[in-house]
Amino acid sequence: MTATDICSGAERDVILRNIIAWATRTAAVQTLILTGSLARGDGLADALSDIDIEVIADHPDVLIADFEWLSEIGPLVTVLPLNPSAEQRWATRLAIYSSGTKVDYTLASVTRLREMASQQKLVPLYERGYRILLDKPGLAVNLPRPSGRVPTVPLPSSEAFRAAVEEFWFEAVHVPKYLVRGELWLVKQRDQTMKALLLQMLEWHAVSSRAVDVWHIGTRMKQWVDGPTWDELQHVFGRFDASDCVRAFEATVALYSRLAQEVARSAGLDYPASVETGIMAICRPLLSCLKE
Repeated sequence: MTATDICSGAERDVILRNIIAWATRTAAVQTLILTGSLARGDGLADALSDIDIEVIADHPDVLIADFEWLSEIGPLVTVLPLNPSAEQRWATRLAIYSSGTKVDYTLASVTRLREMASQQKLVPLYERGYRILLDKPGLAVNLPRPSGRVPTVPLPSSEAFRAAVEEFWFEAVHVPKYLVRGELWLVKQRDQTMKALLLQMLEWHAVSSRAVDVWHIGTRMKQWVDGPTWDELQHVFGRFDASDCVRAFEATVALYSRLAQEVARSAGLDYPASVETGIMAICRPLLSCLKE
């Protein structure tokens, strides 16, 4: 298999046809709904886009308990099984096929469609866009049409904002200490948490000033952050050596501080400046030692 094979999208189309054929002959499956970029029709999907598909069944537990059925669709490389949790109502099976195609299967009961049909209200994923690929009993007939509206990310409450900011600075204080000790792996672990909090602040910053789609986990970030922020982001990741970690750390805390203070002003929130001041008073002498 070549890069051309993967990048053409042809292999993905084969997998999608195989999914429909499998669902058609499988009595447990009632409906197939395509979601994600392939369903939206906004022109943002490309040949490398994943397949996001909802498998609607009377008893999804049957598909959850034994997922050998995934092999009927194509040669598998690996499967990541995620079962329902507090954050996720329905089980998912994230499959990678040997063709390079990744399929995110959501295994839901008919309740999912019936609730949206009875309330005439789509969940945000469906509101972005969906396509009915198969519907044996007509479960999806009464679903509202997708509006294509962008789901809004709410700005935080004062309590949530302060908690996020304090967590960022709490993580930050560890980095110079680990750098002095030469614990570069631990530096990267703390930095990973800081970057997750930075992403959250980037999203808040974007929506605090304009109606914008911030997508998920940083997807299409260049489209929704402003120009100066994008330029600053070029400096927040460092190599696995102490001097570059210092440089990236300083760029990260400077960017976070600016974004958080601008969000606070836009949303009428209090920025806990004393926390930043106190943490950086601890960090700066250690950073100075590393630069000597």
